[in-house]
Amino acid sequence: MSSPPSSDSDSVNLSSLSIHLPNGLGPSAFNLSPPPPCPIILNISMFLRDGSILDTATGDSMSGLGVNYSAVSKSIYALVSCPRRVWNGPWALLREVSTIPSALPDVDRVKIEAVMPKALLHADSARYKATYSLDDKEVVVENRKCEIKDIKLECIIGLHPHERGEKQRLEVDVEGGDVDWGKWDHKYFADQVYEFVSNSSYGTIESLIHSLGSHLLNLPILSTSPSSSVSITIRKPSAIPFAVPSITIHRTKSDYPLPTSSSSSSSSADKRIFIAVGSNIGDRVDNIHKAINELQNNGCQLKNTSRLYESEPMYVEDQDRFVNGVIEISTTLSPLDLLRLLKRTEKSVGRTKTFTNGPRVIDLDLIFYGTEQVKIGKRGDEPDEDGVGWLECPHKSLGEREFVLRPLADIAPNLVHPSLRQTIHQLLSRLPQTTPPPLQPIIPFSGPSKPLRLSTPSTPYIMSIFNATPDSFSDGDPARTDPSYALEAVEKLFEGDDHPDILDIGGMSTRPGSDPCTEEEEINRVIPLIQAVRSSSNDHLRHVPISVDTYRASVAKKAIEAGASLINDVRGGNESGMLEVMAESNVPVVLMHSRGDSKNMNSAEMTDYASYGGVVEGVKKELSDLVNKAIQSGVKRWNIILDPGLGFAKTHQDNLVLLKNLNKLIEGDLKGYPMLVGGSRKGFIGKTINKAKPTERSFGDAALNAHCALSGVVDVLRAHCHAEARDTVKMSIAVRDA
Repeated sequence: MSSPPSSDSDSVNLSSLSIHLPNGLGPSAFNLSPPPPCPIILNISMFLRDGSILDTATGDSMSGLGVNYSAVSKSIYALVSCPRRVWNGPWALLREVSTIPSALPDVDRVKIEAVMPKALLHADSARYKATYSLDDKEVVVENRKCEIKDIKLECIIGLHPHERGEKQRLEVDVEGGDVDWGKWDHKYFADQVYEFVSNSSYGTIESLIHSLGSHLLNLPILSTSPSSSVSITIRKPSAIPFAVPSITIHRTKSDYPLPTSSSSSSSSADKRIFIAVGSNIGDRVDNIHKAINELQNNGCQLKNTSRLYESEPMYVEDQDRFVNGVIEISTTLSPLDLLRLLKRTEKSVGRTKTFTNGPRVIDLDLIFYGTEQVKIGKRGDEPDEDGVGWLECPHKSLGEREFVLRPLADIAPNLVHPSLRQTIHQLLSRLPQTTPPPLQPIIPFSGPSKPLRLSTPSTPYIMSIFNATPDSFSDGDPARTDPSYALEAVEKLFEGDDHPDILDIGGMSTRPGSDPCTEEEEINRVIPLIQAVRSSSNDHLRHVPISVDTYRASVAKKAIEAGASLINDVRGGNESGMLEVMAESNVPVVLMHSRGDSKNMNSAEMTDYASYGGVVEGVKKELSDLVNKAIQSGVKRWNIILDPGLGFAKTHQDNLVLLKNLNKLIEGDLKGYPMLVGGSRKGFIGKTINKAKPTERSFGDAALNAHCALSGVVDVLRAHCHAEARDTVKMSIAVRDA
């Protein structure tokens, strides 16, 4: 076999040789069989054996002409356009064409490009390229590639807000090399590019093009060969006014390494194992908690949880909304044994067989078992006594299931899918972006209350303050310590249709300078009232989520047992035993930022955030510490609500700065957590509007509530007058969303 021509070898070229194929060349744009007649354009380069046209140039006559390109073109035209020829694909055509110039004594090597301009719906052309040489009188192919040229499509692309609101046009060139040409189908390849990019919503071209490379290299037509490669160019014509920017990459499988485990013999306990949880029948949140308890009682250790989301049903839409989440566990069970446990747990919680994708009391799906790709049985296999029929993990449809990807991204955004070789964040960003999104996070109240569905941007729910205390700064009343009197006062809050979304009951004042009551006094004020509310004849009151405002673990525990739905802790779980009660209770909790106690919280020492660079960073860092401590103690991520703690260990200016920067408090590690703000009637409002009496601060409260509503990041507003707060929120949201 002759050596390859050098980069400066002379060549004789035929460009744009247009030929009509009477019998077509498949696959066609519509996959018609047989393919319809079509045009083809050939570009041919003939490299000379001695590397030079010097002999012809010296003789300057027909007698010395080494390659007669006119004769070559006529022969090729006659071969290709013959009405009797039916070509078995582009490669068969190229090889036959190559035999004509290869037979010339002066031609050492031939490079041919066949352009199929009508082969694809969304692209300019499919272009087949190959180099041929003569070896012992046999034509040998040395290099084959296929390029899809100028795929035109639209998608969301860009980092700026105006770019996220409207699809932009992109142009894509993509070339595959060293692939399984026996399986090659340019239409399938082009459709994969079109669908992937059209459904994506990346911020940068760099991220999009790299992820596209991973996707293509995992297609069956490329994945079987370790030397497969892709070259991709993406152009963004609308990016800048006077030029067209583009990015080009060249990728092989080595550019997308699989994640490695610590050792090939690592135990199941060393692997990251994720289970999707869901329910849409009965008390959905309680069903999920029961299932988790069952898993923990059977040797599984709960390591992490996502947020919980409410989602519309997928595939079969005529059923109630699902509550979905993802948990990470540690277990020594094998995939098959774990699957058996999941099926037994589903049965224990109450799941009965309905139909595929139908309603279910509980759904537990093993979605990742370390980096392993697990296949047990096949779809359609009859289940055994444990309900185990087949398992595919990760499931092949995982990439289209937002109800799995979104909660999984809460706890493992950088987890790499072992076969798709993309991170969970990348897979999620490929899904269509809709308004409102198909999944909405919830505050996961369970019976007798129902979950509260959060929105993006946030529309705050109203938490009504009820202090069963004689000495609270705004509404303290000795008579309220009597449960019967207190119940009558609470019932007045629920007269008519405009009632609070959450009722916050407190039995001890935490105002600056106050003296704490005894634990017994707090219990006697709070517990009978919660029990009375849960027994009320008022249906709204009986089912309202009840928050217990306490930092004492014993009070919180008894309040949950009496029917409370939420623990609102002004000390963020820092008191002894509180985090354990929060974890065991399986209810939402408010972790509020504070320092010190009622006696010293406003001292110079407690209000000094200089070491953090200011109050915003200080509160953010200390809230993050509270969250991490809570999760490590077993509090589920989906139960955590954050409160910046206005008025607690903050100067007057600190409170205003925090309000101005609410959005910064839920960035980074705290992104995604719901936020509660409780500034109602507090001293910094009185100082700002010059109102000494707390009950005269309604207009200041309205301004604060409007600001929180307009911020789009506050999910719950704690207020003394829920009706006024709701009216303020309604008006603010109407203006914001107009």
